[in-house]
Amino acid sequence: MGTVLLRNFTVNSRKVLAQNSQQCHTGAASTSEILQGSWFSPNQHLHHDQNQGPFLSSTIPLDETPPKKAKVVICGGGMVGTSVLYHLAELGWGKDAVMLEQGRIGGPSAWRGSGFLGGVKLMRSEIRNIIKDNKRFEPRQLAEAGYDTGWKQCGSLHLARTRDRLTHFRKMKAIAEARGTECYILRPKEVEKKCNILSTSDLVGAFWVPKDGVCDPHKFGYSLLKLAREKGGQVVENCPVTRIIVHDSRAVAVETNKGIIECDYVVNAGGLWARKMGQMTEPYVRVPVHPAEHYFLYTYPLDGVDPLMPAIRDPDGNFYIREFNGGFLAGGFEKWAKPTFERDNFPGYDAVEKREQSEDWDHFYTMLREMLHRIPVMKDAVLGRLINSSCGFSPDNRWILGQAPELTNYFVAAGLKSGGSNAAGGIGSVLAKWIVDGMAPMDAHDLDILRFLPAHNNRRFLLDRVQEVPGIHYSIAYPFPDFKTGRCLRMSPIFPKLKSAGAVFGQVMGYERPSYFEPGGMLQDDYDVDDYDVEGKPSALFKMASTEMWTKPHWFNVVGEEYIACRERVAILDYSSFAKFDIWSKGNEVVQALQYLCSNDVDIPVGGIIHTGMQNSLGGYENDCSLARIAPNHYMMISPSIQQTRCGTWLKRNLPSDGSVVMSDITSMYTAICLMGPLARRVLSELTDVDLSTKAFPFFSFKEIDVGLANGIRAMNLTHTGELGWVLYIPNEYALHVYNNLVSVGKKYDLRHAGYYAMRSLRIEKFYAFWGQDLDSTTTPLECGRAFRVKLNKDIDFIGREALMRQREEGVKRLYVQLQLEDHNPEVDPWAWGGEPIYRDGVFVGITTTTGYGYTLNHQVCLGFIRNYDENGKMTFVTPDYVMSGHYEVDIAGVRYSASVSLRSPSLPTKFPEPQEDRYRATQI
Repeated sequence: MGTVLLRNFTVNSRKVLAQNSQQCHTGAASTSEILQGSWFSPNQHLHHDQNQGPFLSSTIPLDETPPKKAKVVICGGGMVGTSVLYHLAELGWGKDAVMLEQGRIGGPSAWRGSGFLGGVKLMRSEIRNIIKDNKRFEPRQLAEAGYDTGWKQCGSLHLARTRDRLTHFRKMKAIAEARGTECYILRPKEVEKKCNILSTSDLVGAFWVPKDGVCDPHKFGYSLLKLAREKGGQVVENCPVTRIIVHDSRAVAVETNKGIIECDYVVNAGGLWARKMGQMTEPYVRVPVHPAEHYFLYTYPLDGVDPLMPAIRDPDGNFYIREFNGGFLAGGFEKWAKPTFERDNFPGYDAVEKREQSEDWDHFYTMLREMLHRIPVMKDAVLGRLINSSCGFSPDNRWILGQAPELTNYFVAAGLKSGGSNAAGGIGSVLAKWIVDGMAPMDAHDLDILRFLPAHNNRRFLLDRVQEVPGIHYSIAYPFPDFKTGRCLRMSPIFPKLKSAGAVFGQVMGYERPSYFEPGGMLQDDYDVDDYDVEGKPSALFKMASTEMWTKPHWFNVVGEEYIACRERVAILDYSSFAKFDIWSKGNEVVQALQYLCSNDVDIPVGGIIHTGMQNSLGGYENDCSLARIAPNHYMMISPSIQQTRCGTWLKRNLPSDGSVVMSDITSMYTAICLMGPLARRVLSELTDVDLSTKAFPFFSFKEIDVGLANGIRAMNLTHTGELGWVLYIPNEYALHVYNNLVSVGKKYDLRHAGYYAMRSLRIEKFYAFWGQDLDSTTTPLECGRAFRVKLNKDIDFIGREALMRQREEGVKRLYVQLQLEDHNPEVDPWAWGGEPIYRDGVFVGITTTTGYGYTLNHQVCLGFIRNYDENGKMTFVTPDYVMSGHYEVDIAGVRYSASVSLRSPSLPTKFPEPQEDRYRATQI
């Protein structure tokens, strides 16, 4: 329940808070009614942040009208748009770039934010974006150069109320220290010494980063804009975009209320308007962003507040707080947020200030209560203003940047979660270099807009999801995180059967995919995604996977049984989420096109399957896929689930533009069932007349077969984990029939359902790399042991060939390895879940990519890349001898565990002999 900050937060005021809370609980009075007659006026403003009138127009001369032509048009004059303009100017494109702002530059809420600056993250791409070029904070750099950004090195203090939160901080500390950031874990008494106004009675510790700091977002934005203008950057305010004109899959002009600008590139930096701006093109550019309420509380100056008070984050209380102009600036990310503009009635260009919503003290009260608990002196503060501002959030709580799939020259920067000060500098630099150089300067697949599907842009989906997203910002980063909202979006036809069999689901690209299966099945047979529990959380009647622990997971034994079934008997797995494409032509054009796109030789016999990468010009993986040759001029491509949009976009942009080769996304047309294990042949042979012997149907081959009464089933002899078995791609109308027959026949062979967790353990133990987890656009085949899958010794050109030839001659600077933890006790020690630092002879050399438990090896297994740094910290070449000669340790939450290292797949004992073929090897140096 909510209340109001009265003139002074006295002891009596807190009693009033409690009384008001009780009244609201009993329905006696609403907080809005209690607020009537309060001293507070919504028109009161505090400091320059409240922006009465134009803040910058009078101090920096701007352009009255936009130019007729420009290389780059930046749509949006907030922190990100300003940063993109500044960095383009730094690269020499200032006079060729123009930034358009629909309202006033520096006007209401345009550059508002907490001003927190910190470089400690668990997500690799966010770390690299913030630290870009080894420079931690742009506001500090500008301040050191003499510009006023409000920079203060006050340090950041992250508070922990639980042991799990402290373990999360220890993981953050491990990776931050490995990357050279000074940081410490503090005891509660040490926390008091860092900030004596904090109440620490309920804390178990804290994470202290002394070189973090804060800035004034307006001063930072002002400095960026001033520098951009000095280098020729053009800026026009009160200039709303009305349409983006498209021709031949390119944005060719931007239409505004002040004229049309012809351009070569468009940048959508529209903030919470980013999705709306995407709809100004034809076809639409889908930018999945939806606004939710975000609160900023300002107080007047208060005696005793240290100007260098640390920036405080109390994630278990869902709030942050800092010193600002002698008082406090506070805000938070509540567990369940309130969407804004629910009816899609975004404010018009003549009412940009409507981004600010009415104060909802009932909603803000939970965070206010935590603030008063943590900082008791805050009760004596005088309220300046509570601002309820709409902020744009993405569906997965990560930033959105990159080149839109719909148009070849349209870039997006959105979903910053009110963190513009911290993120804008890096994002602006990345996008500017991407535009100027024609290639991203770093891999950021987990931030790239290509990670989304059109379905993620559905407004009702976004409205549902945005309630949960802000709270994720301060959640503990447990393994395999997932959402409770926006579920049951994509389901295979066998979903109800899997649910009844006891499936516990996770979701990937909107697909519900079994993570594992509970014994005994489910009690409910129906689900209702419109059913909500008393807390407002969706209570769809199916099991959602959750691993809220750092130690041995609760599903360990169940997944172990599924693993054994896959290796020693037979199991059935749902592979439907895999991305699937048909690619064909009338003549030989498809072969020629794929030979140029693929690094492996795809001119294989009809009925064959080849595993190949699609490399970029630097040799990195843009796609990692399997190609089955269905006919002389027809291939089926299978790619990782998360690559569905990325694959389609890469193919569309690189296949012949004359239409001679056709590509179709058939992901939703087929249900994919994997029958895995040494008994898979026996099960399938009872349902088909096709000869399944190794001679007639060898590994890595394809046939179209009948199963039961169904026909037209594309059967592939592979499993993507190295185990025996088949993947059946079944037209959806036959899926239930085939599934029922497989389960019925499988009973005599003790068939078991298995999920993604078992598949993950199998492939990690076998040393198989997956794109998006181990491989990315900067990883080359020579670095991950796949040189044998590249046609460098054949006279066939392909994208990335020159880069790989050069790397083969010069050597590689990292190598993919498998590590087995030796002195780790999986029963009591925290587990490695990915992202842990790797040390060789005590020196940091890499980070784990994916990890899992090897049920055959009886060890935790970690995959990752090993680098070699010289005495100056510069990467140098790596050889197998270098890798194998060191002593290795993996740091798990601050404790280093010894590990053995290998460059090859281990030899795993099995009850059944497995043919050994080069095509099944994960690595070959």
